[in-house]
Amino acid sequence: MATPDELSRPLCSAALLVLLCLLESAVGRSGGFTADLIHRDSPSSPFHDPSATHSDRMRSAAWRSISRARRVWARDSLNIQSEMTYSGGEYYMKVSIGSPPFETLAIADTGSDLSWTQCEPCIECYRQNPPIFDPRNSSTYETVQCLTRLCQSLDGVRCGGDDGGVCKYNYTYGDGSFTSGDMAVETFRMGTPPGGTITVPRIAFGCGYNNGGIFADAGSGIIGLGGGPFSLISQMEGSIGGQFGYCLVPVFSKGTSKISFGKDAAVSGPGAVSIPLVSESPDTYYYVNLEGFSVGKARFSYGDNSVGSEAKESEKVANMMIDSGTTLTFMPSQFFHNLESAVAEAIPLPRVPDPHGMLDLCYRSPGGEIDAPVVTLHFAGGADMALNTVNTFAQFAQDLVCFTITPTDSVPILGNLAQMEFKVGFDLRKRMVSFMATDCTAQ
Repeated sequence: MATPDELSRPLCSAALLVLLCLLESAVGRSGGFTADLIHRDSPSSPFHDPSATHSDRMRSAAWRSISRARRVWARDSLNIQSEMTYSGGEYYMKVSIGSPPFETLAIADTGSDLSWTQCEPCIECYRQNPPIFDPRNSSTYETVQCLTRLCQSLDGVRCGGDDGGVCKYNYTYGDGSFTSGDMAVETFRMGTPPGGTITVPRIAFGCGYNNGGIFADAGSGIIGLGGGPFSLISQMEGSIGGQFGYCLVPVFSKGTSKISFGKDAAVSGPGAVSIPLVSESPDTYYYVNLEGFSVGKARFSYGDNSVGSEAKESEKVANMMIDSGTTLTFMPSQFFHNLESAVAEAIPLPRVPDPHGMLDLCYRSPGGEIDAPVVTLHFAGGADMALNTVNTFAQFAQDLVCFTITPTDSVPILGNLAQMEFKVGFDLRKRMVSFMATDCTAQ
């Protein structure tokens, strides 16, 4: 049996230039494309458990959300570039790799950069139900050589020998999960009707021969959608104009969320608002400045603990991460008390403790229904995002509904529940993210 090193093929030093030209040709003809974004608990997901109740799935999603947030915060405090963050896999994307095309299901993660998949021959691989990608069967697979600019500009790689040999990557995630193998380039195929699929040659990715940890068995690896130089977005930047976005249908609904690239991701029209992206370290994540929030007519500014509609405007802001892989929203604890109090005052139901100890504001409500006030988030640039009940409350037991915004003393996170029923578009050239309330099921 061949070893990973025996699969090596030279990669020319002009690989990046060739890559950009090929991407321009492949994507430029259509200007954009769209693919399905499959929530792990939706009926169309291979992870779907029909015996689980809505409440069961919601509790599991909340636990995954809290675990992911803790890993994000740990990485932020350690500031170790090789310590990546694993998403927990809330959304998945079908891609085909190689020639002939080999279909796989990978985590679509805005909190990761490097895309990777498990590869044969495995030295150590986690259990995966679908077949594992075998690069020996692909005519377009090429390993990256150590002395190329591509390898030398990637963090978490190692090389050996006089000529450097094959570029090896090694990533460890915050929860102890890991992946290592060869850096390579390969043809990727993505997209769904009505726009059809698009073929993108020479995408740099990790072909993992050693992988383990908390990964689900229905998928293989990660599609990195972060802002770093080796994410899928950055590699396709020249052809998609630095634009991508998504529209998330309500959790556990029968509809399918969509992810778009290029002109298809543009957000415009009545009600669309744009927020400047702010730089943070590491630059994998997408951050915006949160200035405050409103509940009804009462506005609260970050760093201002006064209560009432005449609350003084504060110049302080909080850098908030936008993350599709985190379910809950985490609000700065400095003013979460005001948010909790204002929401509770508007809901004429008796409060009850969360029996699972995850959330702060819960109500006993037969049927899981609740009439919640609109919570409006105020971002830099005068952009407001009005969150309705579907964005702020969820059913966690048969007659228990809880507020899905929770406090944190670390980096605030705008989770995917808060983003549902919004068209979200990132424009990395303009350094902006845009939101527009819409019916994502009808998109």
